[in-house]
Amino acid sequence: MPELTALDPSGLPAPVLPPPHFDVFVFGEHEAHLDGERVGVADGQSVHEAILDLLQQHARDCRGPVRATVFDRPHARTVCIEVAPDGSSRIPGPDEEGSWSAAPSAEGESYGSHRGPAPVSHRDPAPAAVAERVQHIREAVDGGDTEHAGLLAAALRERLTGDHGAGHPQALEARAMEAYVAHLAGDHPLATSLAIGVARIRCGLGDARAADDVLRATAAWERLLDERAVSAHGRELLHLWTHVAGKRRLDHAHAEAMRLVRQHFIAPDTGTRGHGGRGTAVPRDTCAL
Repeated sequence: MPELTALDPSGLPAPVLPPPHFDVFVFGEHEAHLDGERVGVADGQSVHEAILDLLQQHARDCRGPVRATVFDRPHARTVCIEVAPDGSSRIPGPDEEGSWSAAPSAEGESYGSHRGPAPVSHRDPAPAAVAERVQHIREAVDGGDTEHAGLLAAALRERLTGDHGAGHPQALEARAMEAYVAHLAGDHPLATSLAIGVARIRCGLGDARAADDVLRATAAWERLLDERAVSAHGRELLHLWTHVAGKRRLDHAHAEAMRLVRQHFIAPDTGTRGHGGRGTAVPRDTCAL
């Protein structure tokens, strides 16, 4: 599995993690720093071209796109860009995960984007240390060392939760990543508990993605064997599904997952509570966030 955003063959979708993020400060026509290190600008090259070249190299090293917040001090502008390993660049839209609020600017055109106004960051950008930790987790997963990956994911989740609170977007993504790693390791009780935690928080925040999180938690719950855990987590899932259904119309996949959880507590043909209702109603091709 090359990336943590891929679907696992067993059907539990991996969380989509924000791309690695860098801070770039432009001080003049030939001077810029990326995460505190000076950007080399060749003769005849603009500072913006040098920044793009360096971000492309980071994207190649990470085997995926990277993002940067560029603070152009001479022009008093801030632009957020995403650069792919092939060198293509764009400005993330305001509705994208980990994106920024739109604000008027023409600076984005310096980075090869024609998508419209460049967004300006209104929250602290992800520190380079977080991107580095995410990369270490990916490497551990790629190497099949899910135990080490789980320890790294738990440490990242604890740090982000302690620094920013459990409801912070990056803390939530770290929790979802830890749940996925636990699933890969076969620790389905932990995967279920963590996935339900993500769903619970997003439901409480009124996040539109809460339904997909509850769906993911239901997929993890299906793999539980201990009936006490099945019943305890199943009741919370039913509560979460009821909450989501009260906020929006469920699509087919979500409605089927809710029916699956509810069926677990209804014995066939009797209308009484039972423990034989779990099946395979949760789709095996559910999409990651």
